[in-house]
Amino acid sequence: MTNERGYTLAEMMVVCAIVGLVMAGLLGLVMSGQQAYWFGTTQVDAQQTVRVALERMVKDIREAGYEPQTPQTNPASCPNGTSFPNSPSGVPCFHFVPITSQTATAMTLQYNWDGSTCGGLPCNPISATAINDPMRCPSPAAACRGEQVIYSFSGGTLTRREIGVDASPLVLASGITALTFTYRDESNVVTAVLDRIRIVEISISAQTATNGAYVTMVDRVRLRNR
Repeated sequence: MTNERGYTLAEMMVVCAIVGLVMAGLLGLVMSGQQAYWFGTTQVDAQQTVRVALERMVKDIREAGYEPQTPQTNPASCPNGTSFPNSPSGVPCFHFVPITSQTATAMTLQYNWDGSTCGGLPCNPISATAINDPMRCPSPAAACRGEQVIYSFSGGTLTRREIGVDASPLVLASGITALTFTYRDESNVVTAVLDRIRIVEISISAQTATNGAYVTMVDRVRLRNR
């Protein structure tokens, strides 16, 4: 004889409960995996944001103070003042400071790409004009390279403005939660004296999504032209 006995309601409820527990466990694993993937994505995004901003700042800071003219070494010829230190014999003194304005969240970098603003000492080429650089300007008749660059951080946004080229500050990175510039002298001591700055330490943090990963990177830049 064929056994025609079916499932009781109690057995069905037990099976449903077991299946529900298994599905709940699987759902938890799926959601955990999705959360880990999303968190990892925000971390990569924040890392990329910080890295791009850091690399651009490092390049500009490293080149700050560039001038094709030879620095003076004669103390009698070296200017004397806040921006122009009276150099000891044999130690070069320069025509201008590479960082003309500095705070913990902003700074202004100075260059003299073509050497046209310094005819002799003392001089201070705080220029806001753009120059014609055949290596960077697509048109030989157009000026496209500025001699002053301003970095500023406010409201989670890091901006960069190249004076004479950019009409207004351009957003370099958003989602920045903290940015600190620390200025150090030749002996690695923190200084606020512009003509003594030789090293700039940058600490930058970002969180590109709500409740996303925080990323912090730190770099130290030595001014090549000082």
